[in-house]
Formats: sequence, structure tokens, C-alpha cells
Amino acid sequence: MDTTKPNSIIGKLKSWLSDPEDFGYKTDHKFGRFLNIYRYPILFGAILLVYFFNLLIDVMELDAAQYAMISLEMSWTKSFLQVFEQGKDYLDKPPLLFWLSSLSYLVFGVSNFSYKLPSLLLAILGIYSVYRFSLIYYSREISLLAALILASSQALFLITNDVRTDTNLLGLVMFAVWQISEYLRNPKWKYLILGSIGIGGAMLAKGPVALVIMMAAFGTDFLLKREWKNIFKPQWILVILIVAILLAPMCYGLYMQFDLHPEKTVYGLKGPSGLGFFFWTQSFGRISGDNYLDNHAGYFFFLQTIIWDFQPWIFFFIPALIGRIGKLFQQKFKIQSSEESVTIGGFVLVFIALSLSRYKLPHYIFVLFPFAAIITAKFIYDMKESLLRKVSKVQIGVIQIFWLAIILDFAFFFPPASLLLPAIFLILYFLNWIIFRKLNGKTEQLFIPTILTAISFNLMMAISFYPELLKYQSTSQAGKFVKESHIAPDHFYQYKESSLSLDFYSGRITPGLTENEVIGLKKGTWIFTNEQGLEEIRNSGETFKVLKVFPSFKVTELSLPFLIPKTRESTLKNDYILEIE
Repeated sequence: MDTTKPNSIIGKLKSWLSDPEDFGYKTDHKFGRFLNIYRYPILFGAILLVYFFNLLIDVMELDAAQYAMISLEMSWTKSFLQVFEQGKDYLDKPPLLFWLSSLSYLVFGVSNFSYKLPSLLLAILGIYSVYRFSLIYYSREISLLAALILASSQALFLITNDVRTDTNLLGLVMFAVWQISEYLRNPKWKYLILGSIGIGGAMLAKGPVALVIMMAAFGTDFLLKREWKNIFKPQWILVILIVAILLAPMCYGLYMQFDLHPEKTVYGLKGPSGLGFFFWTQSFGRISGDNYLDNHAGYFFFLQTIIWDFQPWIFFFIPALIGRIGKLFQQKFKIQSSEESVTIGGFVLVFIALSLSRYKLPHYIFVLFPFAAIITAKFIYDMKESLLRKVSKVQIGVIQIFWLAIILDFAFFFPPASLLLPAIFLILYFLNWIIFRKLNGKTEQLFIPTILTAISFNLMMAISFYPELLKYQSTSQAGKFVKESHIAPDHFYQYKESSLSLDFYSGRITPGLTENEVIGLKKGTWIFTNEQGLEEIRNSGETFKVLKVFPSFKVTELSLPFLIPKTRESTLKNDYILEIE
């Protein structure tokens, strides 16, 4: 196959990602010209490399470990319509993540990689959808930058490592936005059908919030353009039908598992309706108060968390957002058909709605970051060159914080065994400075060093920081020890210390023991327990030996005393695996 032809698959990829035009780096050297022309695929390739390393990192407590284990249990039982957690009814997240990861286990075997892979592929779909949606309204340069901004944001590096339902939601919502936008521009049935599949898939990922985002995004666009006919298109009936068909298996499972069994009590709720939970309680109930979850996060919680989660672009996004809103006021909330307000409506209205929720976690707004990336990319390209050059110098100063974090990790927090790793990052640092000094282009002097910094920082996190940190997640370490020791399932129990990562890495559901059951265990029984459990077993008179001690720290709640080696010991507790003698 001739891959140089523009109509070939590889030829299309080259046309999307490469740019034969000079971007300010003057060189006659062949390698320099290669870097010049293929800068986009190189940047995307480097980001994907970090994503790949993220696939190999252990799953973290609590959510990711829970979802990984539920998926594993589903692969054992083949119960795809009724979801269980440790053999008990599960009523929380929709099943898409569990379906995909359990199928991945069946194909690739059980591992960190197979749990995270389907979600990573959907995240990549979301990045690509940002590019294709942006092309409808903006230039190719803005579209590529928008995709790069999203891909290099801290949020994407986080959710391709600590995989949750939001990873799938982000990818499928943005895919649906792209396809529906294509349909509105070029009313072909394939776009409407694919967009409907995206909406249905996004609802299977995290419930009705996906539909709310679509309605907020396109509803704003239709209203500002005064396109009333688009609101009442009869074709939307087909969308509803396709979404209903996609949701039908899940709805059937929820009905059979919960609605037909009002005698059940789940999470303290007497006779909950599975359908009612999915369509109302899970999402809207967090605003109305019908959902029992409430972590008392304030109304400005997401304003605080976005400062880190949308790094290293947050200082461009804030003025970009203010500017877009100000422009709408100037236009008296009326825009031309060639413009788009999908991004501003989708971000602002949903951000406000999520801020009203009684239960908030930082990753809940990650689904809005594709919109934020597009708004930011447009803002950067619209800046005057003289201002952009000044801003670039400020930004190059700001991103030194990330390089400082790399130095702190290698020098103080988790020093590497050899100097090879620090040497590699030292080369990357000087490469970043050389690129910044050599570039004379309008935007490249800003975004290329910024993206390279984000890549370098998260590469350090993926291959150094997280692997060292997760050595202190005692439950996963204990699970691996049990599996490597080939201990029979009926000889291993947990006492006073239960964990889903223990189950995931040991490859079994570990039964728990009560205080009475600890006494009189047969010889050769293994028990995973904490310091309290160890003391109680010792006081009970049982004879045992300690097989393994696991330093324990809650890795999702980092503290400076833990990070500093000299004070780390004072922050640790111990978990144990005992053998009854």
C-alpha cells in the first residue's frame, strides 16, 4: 500500500498531524527539519508514551480498586446485567466501565494494563473528537492546539492512571458533541446515529449527567443563534430511540435486581428502585438532597480544584473564559451561525450545576475540560504577537515549578537508585530551554515548552513517583504477596482490615473474620490484619508467626511529613500477614 497517498490511512494521519510550513525554527539540518515538520505527532506520541506508563501503575484505593475488582468479579460470574461487589448487590455507578474492563480481562488477562486499557482508548477518542469538532468552526492550528491542551492537561494524566467512570464519560461525551455538530452542519444519518451512540454510551458510563451536558451545550448554541427549528427537530426522536435501545440491557438488569425485590436493603436504603436511582437519585438527587451522599464541599470547591487539574493551562483558561463571556454580553447574547457557543454553554452551565451538588470530588468536572481546551486554544491564537511573546516569558517562568517538583522528587522524596533517571530529565530540561530560545513563532514559543514540561513532569510521576508511592499501599502489596505465595483461598482471611485492592491483586474475594471466629483457627491459616487486629489476636492466646510486615499509608492523602524520608516513618502504620501455628 502506498502510504504517501493522502487518501490512505497513514497518509491521512500525516496530513492531520504534520505541517510542512516553518514555525520559526530556522535550520538546514535534516533532523531539525524533521522535528519542525513532525512536531505534532512527536508531541502526541510523547503524551501517549506517558499514558502507556500510566497503564502499568497499580490501581489506587478507593474508587479505582473498587471498580477493578467489580470488573474482575463480573468476568468470573459473567453476570453483566446485574452487578455485584464481593457477592453483594451493587448500586452506584452504571456498568459500562465494568463491562469494558471485564471483557478486557477475558482477552488480555487480569492486570493493571487490562483494567485501564479500554478507558484509555475512550480518552484518546475524546482527544481526537476535540480536534474534529474544533475543525468545524476553527482553523487546523487551533484544533491541533486544543487537542494538545486537553491531552497535556493534568486531568488527562490523572484519569489515565487513576481510572474511574469519568474517563469514559469524557471520551464519549466529546465524541457525541463532535458527531451531532457534524450532523447539524451536514445532515447525514451516520452522524446522527453515531452521535446517539455516543450519548447512550456516555449515559452508560455515568448516568443522565451526559444528557444534561449535551442539552446545555447545544441548547445554548441554538438559543444564541436563534435556531429555534433545531430545538424541535423531529430527528431528535431517533436519538431518543437509539439511546433507549442502548440503555435497555442496563435498565432490565436494574429492574430485575432491585425493582422486583423491594425487600432488599442496599447501603442502608430499604427497597431502592434501581431505575429510580439511575435516572434521578444518582445525579439529580445530589442537588435535591434525595441522594444520601454529602461531603459538605462548598460552592467554590471546583473553582479551587481546577487550578491544579487544568494545569499547565489554567492561567490562560481563566482570561479566555472571562473574555468569551464578555464577548457574549457585547454581542447581546446573539452569535452568527458560523460561530459556536457549544463550548461556553457546555462548560459554564454544567459547571454551575455541578457546583450545586451536595457531594463533590475533583474529577467530576473533568468531562468539561474538552470545552475548556477549545476555549483556551482559541484565546491563545487570538492574542496579539507582542503580548503573546511577553506572556510566553511569564509562562516559561511558571512552568519551572514543575521542574522544581521533579528535582524535589529525585533529591528528597524518592531518590532513584542510580543517576540515569535524573540525567535523562536534566537533558529534557535543557532541551526545553533550547527549544524556547530557538523558537520565534507566534504560538510555538508558548505551547511547545509548556507541553514538554507537562510531559516531563508526568513521565516522572509515572515511572518514579507513583511506583514508589504505591509501595506504601499495603493492601495491594499484600495481595501480590498472597498470590505469589500460592496460598489456597480457603486458607486466607482478613481481620479488621478489608480492601478491594487486596482482593484484586490476590485474585480472590477475601472473607472476613469476626472476633469470635479468630479463636480456634486451624494451623496454616493466613490472616491479613492491621495493628489493632494483631494485638487482639495476640491477646486471644492464638499462636502465630508474622510472615510479612507491610508499611501502610493512605496514598491519596499525601502530606509533607510522609514525603520527607526523615519523617516518613512517623506517618506510617503497619499491616501484617500472619500464619496460625
